[in-house]
Amino acid sequence: MYNLTKCALCGNEAELELSHTVPKMAVRTLKKTAIGNIRSTENPNKTIQDSEKLYMLCGDCEDLFSEKETWFANKIFHPYLKKEKTIFDYDENLAYFITSVNWRSLYLDILDFVENSVVGIDALECLIESEKIMNEFLRGKRNDLGKIENHIFFFDDIKELSVGASNFADLKLHATFHRGIGSYTFCYEDEKTYGTLTNMMGVILVTLYHKGQREVWNNTEILNGVGRIEAKDQQIQSVFGNELIHIMETAKKASEAMSVAQQKKAEDRIKAAGEDVKNYSVFQDWMNDMDLKNRITDK
Repeated sequence: MYNLTKCALCGNEAELELSHTVPKMAVRTLKKTAIGNIRSTENPNKTIQDSEKLYMLCGDCEDLFSEKETWFANKIFHPYLKKEKTIFDYDENLAYFITSVNWRSLYLDILDFVENSVVGIDALECLIESEKIMNEFLRGKRNDLGKIENHIFFFDDIKELSVGASNFADLKLHATFHRGIGSYTFCYEDEKTYGTLTNMMGVILVTLYHKGQREVWNNTEILNGVGRIEAKDQQIQSVFGNELIHIMETAKKASEAMSVAQQKKAEDRIKAAGEDVKNYSVFQDWMNDMDLKNRITDK
């Protein structure tokens, strides 16, 4: 945890407010739709009440981000999770929102990368330059993001897997992404692909700072302006796929690390829900994961 003394966005010395790394609407929705308590993968035996927060932004900058968050929640996030819409018309608010969310993680990750020498100099220079561009864009000092790309990937119901499918048999794809939140920066230095991803219950925001030559992203990019995005026929051929696998493997390890006592508490809450458990979205995720596992096993 870093103790910032100035607003990370505008640089002014002001009283900083607690900011969510992942927008609060995601954790609020996660809690509201959960059968019981929510847990983190870092410590699965401890329940949590909120996602990561830290003193990062002044009041004015926090309000600026909150306005775009409300737009995204009403126009895309909630309609998609409620299965009310799969086609979304958008304006410049969407590019701003994605940039604001992933900029927060990038800013903090750069501090960590510098302090702990996590990445090489070329990658670090790219990330630092990208953070500067995003900062200026968010403050209205520039109208574009240069070569930086914003994408949305909707993690929809997976009916079939082909390549390396057996590796996913015990990974709960639907429950992991639809019941998870998180944000971090990834760097594949050999491929020269650098980006930040934020998962909000299966709505995955990706900002790419540099793409390797073999990267393919179809029907995912968000333009800085007016456009349309559809939660359908999205195709990604990217090292980014390794991050999705990493997230699933981390969730699996966390589940296996739960104590017997905590597992029993979770089971008791499910039993207490009775037939009502079918009304929770996670129930359908369990069913989809079970069906997918059976499909893989039967091959």
